[in-house]
Amino acid sequence: MRKKELYNYISHLDNLLPVLVKHFQIPDLHKLLGVKITFQQYLALNILIKKGRCMISDLSKNLGVALSTMTELVNRLAKKQFVKKIKDYKDRRIVWINLTEKGVKIIREINRKKQKYILNVLEKLTGKERQLLIDILEKDLINF
Repeated sequence: MRKKELYNYISHLDNLLPVLVKHFQIPDLHKLLGVKITFQQYLALNILIKKGRCMISDLSKNLGVALSTMTELVNRLAKKQFVKKIKDYKDRRIVWINLTEKGVKIIREINRKKQKYILNVLEKLTGKERQLLIDILEKDLINF
């Protein structure tokens, strides 16, 4: 494949990728259920629903943000009563972050709406196209 042809593909992908990302994000996330929530907060809540309790350092590593940034994010989530900070009874220096009932409810509702939205997007593709999309993402983008 010639270099010029590759650059044409790059240009085309450059235009398509933002559209793809937009389609797979939750529209108007901050308006969901009347609760203002950022995408980073959503990601942190999603980690907690999947892994259970975590330390701030675990969340920080998973999201690839500085510890101080994650501390502020967790403090905002605690203020909204989505998470609760609990000191470890064996080592008081360790603070566990747990989802509250309110946090579980909001993340489940967000994920339900997200699945419904993505379903609407994927229904426009054939079964073969959906499988091809998954194959490409698993092969190339995850190992990027």
